[in-house]
Amino acid sequence: MGGRGGSSGLNVANIPKINNPARIPKNAITEDEFLALRGVGDAMSGYTIDKTRSNRQIRTQRGKERFERETLSANEVYQRKRDAARAEYRSLVEKGVIRDKTPIERRIVTAHGNPDNESTQAARRLLEKKGIDWKTGRKKK
Repeated sequence: MGGRGGSSGLNVANIPKINNPARIPKNAITEDEFLALRGVGDAMSGYTIDKTRSNRQIRTQRGKERFERETLSANEVYQRKRDAARAEYRSLVEKGVIRDKTPIERRIVTAHGNPDNESTQAARRLLEKKGIDWKTGRKKK
């Protein structure tokens, strides 16, 4: 089939690529970006976000216990998926298929954010101090 396949389960077609600004290679991706692309970017599953408001089953003791069991189960499943995605990221980095972004690349990505954000402005100032054009990612002459 496509990709390398084999016992490692590595399929090159499933490796996420990110559209990075300023000529940062597409295979440069942070762990947080990788997890978000895999759908497990948040620390917690968010299972209960819409379930607590006007949920009649949690008004009774039995309903509360059932809801707690369901919540724990959903969180365990989510954490297993998140741990598997983190292991996949480390494996892909070790194999050289993808790599983590350098601090300068991270600043360039941040500098391309909303100009009203303080973090965007700070990243632009830091890059300017280092003599790097945030728009192109190249050293200024």
